[in-house]
Amino acid sequence: MDEEQDSEDVAFEHLKKYVDNLGPDVTLIHVGLDGNLISLSSDPVHDNTPSMYYPPSDLVERPAGVQVILRSELRELDRFIGNVDLVSYQAESDDREASVTKTAVFKYYWNIQFVGKIWDEMNLWLRLSHHPNIVPIDRLVLDEVRGGVVGFTTIFIPGGTLEDNVSRTFKLKWCKQLMALVDDLNLRYGIAHQDIVPRNLLVDESTDNIMLFDFDWSAQIGRRRGPLFLSYWDIRDDVRAVVFTIYEMITRDFHFREEDWEKLDVSLIQDIEWVQHPDITLDHPVAEYRALLNAWLKTRAEGKQVTVYTDAPEYIDWPILEIPTGEFTISTGADRTVETWTPMNLSKALAQGKKLVEWRRPKQNTLKGDYHLLATGKLLD
Repeated sequence: MDEEQDSEDVAFEHLKKYVDNLGPDVTLIHVGLDGNLISLSSDPVHDNTPSMYYPPSDLVERPAGVQVILRSELRELDRFIGNVDLVSYQAESDDREASVTKTAVFKYYWNIQFVGKIWDEMNLWLRLSHHPNIVPIDRLVLDEVRGGVVGFTTIFIPGGTLEDNVSRTFKLKWCKQLMALVDDLNLRYGIAHQDIVPRNLLVDESTDNIMLFDFDWSAQIGRRRGPLFLSYWDIRDDVRAVVFTIYEMITRDFHFREEDWEKLDVSLIQDIEWVQHPDITLDHPVAEYRALLNAWLKTRAEGKQVTVYTDAPEYIDWPILEIPTGEFTISTGADRTVETWTPMNLSKALAQGKKLVEWRRPKQNTLKGDYHLLATGKLLD
């Protein structure tokens, strides 16, 4: 704008008016005091897009079966929410004589505040991917510049979440599976998921198993790893969350979760009648779901308690990510390779002849027909 503003709010309001019609290469817009657009620029010198730190893949301990894939090998199919896309890629068939198209969910980051959190989520999730009721991680996704880990893919399970798809019969066995899964997470591995809700639960029709995903709130019980990493909060109790999840699936009454977690108490729903929603089909009477739940709550209350993750017999741990700082250099000595990294914007990187990982891509509402867009943002003919 022509004059310095006391707040960025005015500039953002003007930007919102024009952003949908700007080309992907626009780096600067000039508006007058009246908000009218004066000029545009695509000069990279104005590009303040920050660089991101992506850890080397050799820092990640990959379980057997989890492979790596370049971001440029992923084809975008849909965008679910911010930083989560539906993608496809070519993989070897079981007989290795041909390639097959696989569909996956790609989770990634391009904001520095998420570096530590996605590191924790990825490492924790990798160590739980063997569980029959957890959606497994499929691939680690590497950038094309230095081979850093920009994110990961998980197996895509069609059919929608329990919250979205009410056409399926909500089975009592799924409740039993969910309770057993939470017992495993809390008491066997020392992990709290901290976000068990119907929108984070799927059903694998091939096994008829309930499947939990989205571990970006999860943490080791009793441990807070710092503001940039995943931490444990006792108010986000998994046992309490299971109670509300089963209640919500039977009644379709979600209003209790609109309250703060601190205000949620299972007595809010234990002391009222559960009225089955007309759109919901159950394979047992409501009373049997409640009896199962009450028996499990009694067992959890009277049984073993894990207040610190290291008390669990098979507790899960992983190294904290230490982001190196300083000018970007790679020096090889007799014993080790040292890499250091300094955040910089794209214009500075270009001036220094350095290549950064970029996330430019066309706006979704401009893509028509059978387009072929790579996860890098490159649109193929």
